[in-house]
Amino acid sequence: MPGLIESHTHLATSADRAAAEFELNRFIYGGVTTVRDMAGDVRALAELQRAALIGEIPVPDIHYAALLAGESFFVDPRTRASSMGEVPGRVPWLRIVGPDTDLAQTIAIARGTWATGVKTYASIEGLLLARIAAEARRQGIPVWSHTHVGPALPMDVATTGVTSMSHVCSLASAAIPDEVVAEALAGRRSAMVEVDLKDPRIDAVLEEMKRRGTVLDATLKVGFFREERMAAQDSLATPPAQRNVQSDVQTPDGPPPDPRRRGVRAACSAEEGVTLTRRAFEAGVLISTGTDAPAGRAAEWPALHDELAFLHERVGMPMEEVIRAATRNGALALGLEADIGTIEEGKYANLVFLRENPTAGVGNLESVHFILKRGRRFNRNESSLEPRPVAGRRAGTTCFAADAHLQGDGGTAEGSSAQGAFS
Repeated sequence: MPGLIESHTHLATSADRAAAEFELNRFIYGGVTTVRDMAGDVRALAELQRAALIGEIPVPDIHYAALLAGESFFVDPRTRASSMGEVPGRVPWLRIVGPDTDLAQTIAIARGTWATGVKTYASIEGLLLARIAAEARRQGIPVWSHTHVGPALPMDVATTGVTSMSHVCSLASAAIPDEVVAEALAGRRSAMVEVDLKDPRIDAVLEEMKRRGTVLDATLKVGFFREERMAAQDSLATPPAQRNVQSDVQTPDGPPPDPRRRGVRAACSAEEGVTLTRRAFEAGVLISTGTDAPAGRAAEWPALHDELAFLHERVGMPMEEVIRAATRNGALALGLEADIGTIEEGKYANLVFLRENPTAGVGNLESVHFILKRGRRFNRNESSLEPRPVAGRRAGTTCFAADAHLQGDGGTAEGSSAQGAFS
């Protein structure tokens, strides 16, 4: 079958080469041949991407986003971690955008980081989002958006024609009452609000996504991950103290921006996320398999396998559709359907060989025998979850250049056509 695609992970929110290699190693030996990092420290991600392409380390291909958001988002401490040594919002991969931003220059700079896509995150109004999407299309780079980038609501996002929309629970924001939205825009209200998940405005968003071919990066895993973490914290005798994250965040000149400009969000549980995903699937929306959450350090398989199980066992998607979500739809979400996602002549030789029939049950996706990534073979029985040293490679490892493609004339897919080898 085609190699699996993880359409939402974070490898370098804080740059840690050893930790990233550990997770990427688990990905490749779990059948994942491509990952999409949805914003982090591009300086670290670009080095990992280079090492992946030349076969220096046993990892999937890495594609990453350059993030655009309104000024108020940059009080978030993660932005400081991902731009360490510089000012959040003023580095090429984490940029503040507003009505007066030169978008042609901003997106060109983002492309210069070697990002595969531009991610729109938060604190962006609908008209600005539409301008970003139009300029990105002009420059030939996809836009990967949060489903709700407040003030822009899900319908605002869907009508711009972005390539993918992340986080199914945020679809519920389409049902926020108009008067509550108005209060949020006036700066008088923020945080989570209860909504009617049967609101037809959610269905209207789904119809627009289907019409445009927008991929829903559902990320069910992160909803369950957060609820498990919160339950664990609630069980502590003394809850951890809440830290004031705004007090020591380096921001551009001037007073800290008002975080209320991110507006209100719809409350949505993990199980409600499952219900919304089922609704999207039944409406004909394309769904990809992103997790936005890690597997446990001792876990044998990457978190993507949990997402596959959620889609099959909870959402009720047939296994054939789960496989499409993890392969073809993942490629569509990344804008890379010409190169990966299906087994066709001319595409990269990204393949997973299984001992059991994957359409017979989601557990059979763990019967991995070996993996090909761009023609290079990885045997499952050679995997190791031990973090590898940052410097150097294990002696005797042969690395092939990463340019093997599937050939339609009986040619090999094992990398013998690759130019150059290292050992």
